[in-house]
Amino acid sequence: MKTVIVFDTEDPKGMASTVQIVEHLAERYMSKPMMTYDESFGKIEFIKTIRAFMKEAGELEKPSEGTSLRFAKQFADKVWKAKKSKKDIF
Repeated sequence: MKTVIVFDTEDPKGMASTVQIVEHLAERYMSKPMMTYDESFGKIEFIKTIRAFMKEAGELEKPSEGTSLRFAKQFADKVWKAKKSKKDIF
């Protein structure tokens, strides 16, 4: 089976649809799963993220909460959500 897909850079909705179609076809016809997203951090961005983490941890009423696994997960979720939506958390 051959499929021709048009990727019109002047149509944002069309580009999103094209990506969905390609991902669907890749999942269905490729033997290996295709990695679709790669979230990555640069060194400076990572340092700023750690600094933001330290600031939020220091603002807590109970110092022990700043080192808890729950707090770390909540902060990581906030960073991940901001990263995916391409927003700055700082």
